[in-house]
Amino acid sequence: MTALRFTTQSPATEVNPNRSDVACFVGFVGRRDTAVPGAISNFLIAHGYTIDPDLLDLPVPVDSWAVFQQLFSTERAIAPNTVLRATGYLSAAVRSFFAQGGRRCYIIRIGDPYPIDTDRAAKAGFLRRLIPGYSVGRIASTPSDRTTWTSVAHLFGLEDVSFLCLPDLSDLVAADPKKLPDPEEIQRAPETFTACSAPQAAPPDDQRLQGLPAPRCDRKGYRRWAKALNLVANLLARHSAALRLRPIQLVAAIPLPEDESTAQANLLTYLERTGPLAALTAGLDDTRRGGLVSRSVQLTYPWIRSGGRTGLPEGLESPDGVLAGLLARNALSQGTYRSAASLPLAEAVEVAPVLGRSHLYQTSHRGKSLTERVSLFGPTPTSTQLLSDVTTSLDETVRPASVHRLIGVIIRAARQLGQAYVFEPSSPHVWSQLTESLRGLMNQLYVAGALRGASAEEAFEVRCDRTTMTQADIDNGRLIARIDFVAALPIERISVTLTVSELTSGLLPVVITHQEAA
Repeated sequence: MTALRFTTQSPATEVNPNRSDVACFVGFVGRRDTAVPGAISNFLIAHGYTIDPDLLDLPVPVDSWAVFQQLFSTERAIAPNTVLRATGYLSAAVRSFFAQGGRRCYIIRIGDPYPIDTDRAAKAGFLRRLIPGYSVGRIASTPSDRTTWTSVAHLFGLEDVSFLCLPDLSDLVAADPKKLPDPEEIQRAPETFTACSAPQAAPPDDQRLQGLPAPRCDRKGYRRWAKALNLVANLLARHSAALRLRPIQLVAAIPLPEDESTAQANLLTYLERTGPLAALTAGLDDTRRGGLVSRSVQLTYPWIRSGGRTGLPEGLESPDGVLAGLLARNALSQGTYRSAASLPLAEAVEVAPVLGRSHLYQTSHRGKSLTERVSLFGPTPTSTQLLSDVTTSLDETVRPASVHRLIGVIIRAARQLGQAYVFEPSSPHVWSQLTESLRGLMNQLYVAGALRGASAEEAFEVRCDRTTMTQADIDNGRLIARIDFVAALPIERISVTLTVSELTSGLLPVVITHQEAA
């Protein structure tokens, strides 16, 4: 025996729909020539999937970076037939997710990573694989038909996912670089002679990859990026109630703008402008312009350069994996309904570009600043931190991302509580029982600090009676409850209306509204 080899196997993977820290990464990554661990095989079989040794287009549960490395390759070719390899953007995002404190994620492998020197025309085919239905403007997967599930549509069967990331998207929509260095020039440093010098080690890969430009976006690229995110967000919005999905946060990086471009000068105004883009002024229903205004969409910027070796062009990685990991740690350590902006990053990082105060607080033509519309990373007197934790919503009540996550906690828990009343006849006795169950839930959130008020009565109100239901509702077996609450951060009062009938397996949200708090 010449050596011992230890193989890390994923532990048992049981679905816990009450978790608020699980992410899903969809994109391109290579598959190692290793066996599929038994626990992962059992998970896939239990969820109705046929085991594919290549793990292609399957939701693979991963609970550590070691397990990811066991199953997937982190490498990506710079160009065909070159020796030097780079790191794929999905691999970098997953590494950062676990480095920042994430504990569990799903990997949906769409295929092997394409070479860095792939031109934009060829990338369009990979974009259509990542976003099925991109060409026709609609992801047509059917929730009840598993055979139509591909790419992001696998979320239909993953009840414990809270965050969705597409780390390859910025690269797929990027403009072709003006000049891509010759891979041979990147691999070999120029030969020099130094008298009496000691043998020099080969430079680390990160240094040799500095000559490769990170992906940067032009107008066409930003339009494709917004359209892709709009299609994914629309898919989740269309089917969330019918599928009993929790409100999933689509965490997406804003692509780097080209140097000396309009987007670089004022990124927020560029994304908000009423011209051909209008991504941050139009809602999800505006598919033509790729509207991204939604409490379920969280954009993040700038890009990240971590202290470790990343093997990426310019050492820059898409920041969505870092943010997803930070949000997961926030959920585990202090509650997902709290802002993650106060948490320190788990490893030393730098951002690029570094945004000064003039950029952070530069007012757009709609009177907002980047910190109010985008979750930003930036330097502080002590370290690089998350400066803002916000969604793209124009509604000040649900603009803080923590409020969206709090609504998700309530909906998810209410669904579990409602399962006990699915087949019960609608009656005052059942209404009273459901009201008490929901009051217990809201009181727990109040004690945990998620709600604001001098007393529980001031912080929330739960009703399930004839004021929330009509006689037609009662006759048709619909049980409707209404929860009014004041979140800890905003100054508005939020109402969540939930319904349960014989056609559902729990309480599902029907209406989410808000009004000014008294």
